[in-house]
Amino acid sequence: MNLCLDLSSVERERALRAWLVYHGMDLFEIAGRLRVAHSTVSRLIKRERASTRRIEQLHGLGIPRELLPQPK
Repeated sequence: MNLCLDLSSVERERALRAWLVYHGMDLFEIAGRLRVAHSTVSRLIKRERASTRRIEQLHGLGIPRELLPQPK
């Protein structure tokens, strides 16, 4: 089965959360890989802006830039 997600019609945070679920990534896994608390990852996802460093770390995990917050 080939499933294509069109996330362009939903807000960024919801699209990001859907992308994470689809790719089997959860906040605890991301937090472990970034060596931060899962609550830090949750706040990063919710924010409209985040540090360039954190954005690069999240992108390094394979998360598309267009789903990430804008850099500060």
